[in-house]
Amino acid sequence: MKHIRIHLETTHTANKSSIPINTFYWEKMWDSYTIDFASVEILCWKEEVKQIHELSTISAQSDDQGLVKLFTISLNKDNRSYLRNQSVDSNGGLKWFTLHFYKKDIQMLEIGQYGSEIVLYGVEKKEADEFQELFFKIKHAEYFTEHLI
Repeated sequence: MKHIRIHLETTHTANKSSIPINTFYWEKMWDSYTIDFASVEILCWKEEVKQIHELSTISAQSDDQGLVKLFTISLNKDNRSYLRNQSVDSNGGLKWFTLHFYKKDIQMLEIGQYGSEIVLYGVEKKEADEFQELFFKIKHAEYFTEHLI
């Protein structure tokens, strides 16, 4: 599957080793690229107790997976609003380590490293170039014509 992978310039905090310099892209990306997505899986490190508690209140399902806890969240109106407006951590980056967005059962967007690594799947080169324009301080971006799993 064609896709673009973007690595943003990063910094760190006491609790996070890699976060984007800024998250100005978040709301625009959310409004423009997640409209048709049905669900999101969010992974938190088990020691992120506050984030786990927060996601527990909106998730349809959760699962312990070793060092991380996985939450599956349906993207209804309330959850969309909450995630769009409450995902940025006041200490930097996104609150959660990894997010996988799904359109039906196909992963369409992946956001990792607290928002510093972004992959958008199923896009042509022109769409990938437009997507890339959302981001500030890109360290590296690459477009792929195939995705081999």
